[in-house]
Amino acid sequence: MTDQPASRPTEPAPGGSAGTPPPTATFEQRMEDLGRRAGEAGERFGREAEAAGKRLASDPSVQGAADTAGRVWGLIVLAVGSWFFVDITLGYDMPSIPWRDLWPLALILIGLVVIVRAMGRRRA
Repeated sequence: MTDQPASRPTEPAPGGSAGTPPPTATFEQRMEDLGRRAGEAGERFGREAEAAGKRLASDPSVQGAADTAGRVWGLIVLAVGSWFFVDITLGYDMPSIPWRDLWPLALILIGLVVIVRAMGRRRA
């Protein structure tokens, strides 16, 4: 019977997994490398986003949807502004609509807009 040393589990090195040597780069070098890689990823993402924006800007259905959405939001802002103008500035007694009664309607309208836009894209 031979005496063999008992195998001990290796302690994981800080910043590494068990059995791998610790990194040889200094903290500053690692941060510079991280910053360089993040900058490259940001530039790559920017180029991809710009290309996607150009593709979407040239699509007539997207332009029509943006025009429609702009008109709808414009009408909503105009209606709310007119309501407050008539109520506060002109002094007419407008009916009071509590927010607790209005927000479910806003959710329903947003849902309808999403459905209608999706149906419009499906046809195109």
